[in-house]
Amino acid sequence: MLWIGAISTVVLATPAFLLIGVGDVWSTLAGLSLIAFPVTFYVANLASALPAQFPTANRYGAMGIAYNFAVAIFGGTTPFIVAALITTTGDDMMPAYYLMATSAIGAVAIYFLKESAQRPLPGSMPSVDTQAEAKELVATQDENPLIDLDDMPFESQDVTDAAAAKVPAGV
Repeated sequence: MLWIGAISTVVLATPAFLLIGVGDVWSTLAGLSLIAFPVTFYVANLASALPAQFPTANRYGAMGIAYNFAVAIFGGTTPFIVAALITTTGDDMMPAYYLMATSAIGAVAIYFLKESAQRPLPGSMPSVDTQAEAKELVATQDENPLIDLDDMPFESQDVTDAAAAKVPAGV
C-alpha cells in the first residue's frame, strides 16, 4: 500500500499542479483530489507500519519521536524550500517536483522497511487464539520463517547464567 502511495505521488504530482494552475474552481478541486489520492495510502498505513518497526519496550516513544521529527523537518520547512526553489528557478511547477523527489526518497525508505505482516512485533512474543494454534506454533517454531527468535524478549544465556550463579546453594 505504501508503494502505491509513493508511486502515485510521483505520477500524479505534475498533472495535479498543472490542473491547479488553470485557476478555475473545477480544475483546482481536481488537482487537489489528485494530490489527496496518494495521501490516503500513506496515512491509512502509517499507524500500523511505524509502531511495528520498534521493540515493545520503547515502541510508542520511538515512533512518536521519529514521526514528529519527520513532520517537523519536512512539513515545517517545505513552504520555505518550495518558495526558494520557485524564486531561484522561476518555475511554478517546483512544488510538484519537490513532492516527486520526496516521494522517490520515501520509496527508497519503503524498500528497506521490515515487513511485519503475520509476524510477532519486535520485542513481543507470538500471540495465538487457541490452544491448537499454540501447539502448532511450538511444533513448527524452528522452521517457521515468520518467527525471528532474535527479536523476541528472551534473556540472553549470559544473563541467565549470571543470575543462576548468584543464587545461594540449596535455594
